[in-house]
Amino acid sequence: MKAVYLYLSFLFIYSSLAGDWRQWRGQNRDGIAIGETALARLPEKPRILWQVPAGKGQGGLVISDGKLLMLHEISVKGKLMEAAVLLHAKTGKKIWETAFSDSWQYTNVYGPGPRTAPMIDGELIFCQSAKGVLACISMETGELLWDREYSKDFGAKWFGGNAPGSSGTAASRHGNNGAPVTDAKYIYASAGGHEGASLVCLEKETGRLLWKTGNDYAAYSGLMLGELAGVKQVVMVTAANLKGYRAKDGRELWSVPVKTGAARNILTPILDGDTVTVGSHTVGTFQVRISNSGSGQKAEEVWRNKDVRTNITTPVLVDGFLYGLGTSRGKNSVFVCLDFKSGEIKWSESGYTDYASVIGFGDQLLVHGSRGALTLLKATPDKYTELGRVEEASKISWNFPVYSNGVLYIKDGLKDGGNKLTALKLQ
Repeated sequence: MKAVYLYLSFLFIYSSLAGDWRQWRGQNRDGIAIGETALARLPEKPRILWQVPAGKGQGGLVISDGKLLMLHEISVKGKLMEAAVLLHAKTGKKIWETAFSDSWQYTNVYGPGPRTAPMIDGELIFCQSAKGVLACISMETGELLWDREYSKDFGAKWFGGNAPGSSGTAASRHGNNGAPVTDAKYIYASAGGHEGASLVCLEKETGRLLWKTGNDYAAYSGLMLGELAGVKQVVMVTAANLKGYRAKDGRELWSVPVKTGAARNILTPILDGDTVTVGSHTVGTFQVRISNSGSGQKAEEVWRNKDVRTNITTPVLVDGFLYGLGTSRGKNSVFVCLDFKSGEIKWSESGYTDYASVIGFGDQLLVHGSRGALTLLKATPDKYTELGRVEEASKISWNFPVYSNGVLYIKDGLKDGGNKLTALKLQ
């Protein structure tokens, strides 16, 4: 079975190596681990290859060429900072560690520390802090090359409370979560500046601003870059809308309202052909088709399933079907399979928490729940088929793991400390 990949060829800045997972949700931002071998069963007790202490934070992990990158909170001369740390994936041995932003001390259950997955882009690393500092770091040396501060440079509100003028958005309370995206020369970031700087485009090498656009506050959602109806564009979910912006100049091409409680838009848009699919805990899951209309574009709804009200988990698309969490809340959420063309539910199964990371490889799915359970599933629309479950593969975790060369890398823990980064052998 062959996974349906979402990206176009121009998004591949460099060749993909089996085992690499260089950005939010993998090589192609679609939750697919490329080149992984199918598992006969999930081991009842996966072997721990190594385990190292980790600081607070919920940012996802990335890996490239045998090197694992993690964001976490550290203390630098008594000051709490967000930092990037590069490790050898085989041993957990630290290569370098670089602090790049103050750490905001959130008092909620999720605690302080980074919220966003970093990105490895060739010799450059891009990191984004909860307070909205975007930093560029050398992959080889760990040197901080440049940074931009969304609040100072673009008027964004990232202060850990109901920031003045932010309309009480969830992102203003919980920090910047929207993972940036790159192409060959530029990085596009959800800066959250509601007066003309909702989205910004910067030179990767220098951090120089190319353009800024939009008046929406930021959401949690990661950005996507693709070609829709023949136009290369950045697709983003803001605090109130799903939008497409022309990549070359930031011109708004189309917009669809996504009104949710507390402006709590989290899911990353799924691009396939000329369609965009996204969902929320309020409006359900829906798909729009983008087409050219006059001098611009329009978005027309293809289907909407109001019963699949996913709170956090972006589903994975495999062979024409979406797999992910269905109901929005609770300790007994359901995992669902949806027909990608119609939005029809093919099956659902209870026993999941309100958040889970879903990784697809071949015709299998690894599902890591927020309370630590790890489940291996068959990616088939015929019926729910479980191939093994480990009830506590980690402690409580909101960090998106990495599955690479048969090893699952998990960062666990929330605000109470005792966090660990663990390498689990599954293959």
